[in-house]
Amino acid sequence: MIEEPEFKLLKDVGKGDAQAFEQLYEATNKRVFQYLCRFTNDRHLAEDLTMDTYAEVWKSAGRFRGESKVATWMIGIARNMAMNEFRKNSRIKMQELDEDITDPPEQFHACAGTETAHILAEALNRLPISHREILDLVFLQGMNYEDISKIIDIPLNTVKTRVFYAKEKLRDALRVMGVAKDDLI
Repeated sequence: MIEEPEFKLLKDVGKGDAQAFEQLYEATNKRVFQYLCRFTNDRHLAEDLTMDTYAEVWKSAGRFRGESKVATWMIGIARNMAMNEFRKNSRIKMQELDEDITDPPEQFHACAGTETAHILAEALNRLPISHREILDLVFLQGMNYEDISKIIDIPLNTVKTRVFYAKEKLRDALRVMGVAKDDLI
């Protein structure tokens, strides 16, 4: 098995190497931040949670056992940070995150280099958070179902089922938006 570059960096971070931490941050922060942006639909909250995530990575790096990819482990920490924030902050309610959003959040405007990306971002934001998250992890983070099962702490078959239904919901959202399948090519 070939070691990913982030694995060595994380091991060095676990030994207190600040330079390795900077390199790990530079290599992974965009991915973590984008995940949190899409998960929370709040750029400012995502910025705060990204910093919290990296503070936890610094503290926990020595306990990383290598049972998953570094990115999977870090996204898991980011997700836990977000879920903890949702639980403790009464102004953020999960049902608010599940509501349909008519306009994509600003982070997608910056990322949407094509009309297709903009359309998909808008359709994704019309989905409930559980479906948005699963599609994000599969298609945007490129994670396999086993890693997702660990991050979300649900059985593997539930991941498969959730992906199936999330794709169906995405197709429905696109249909409601008047987007035909051929329009996305």
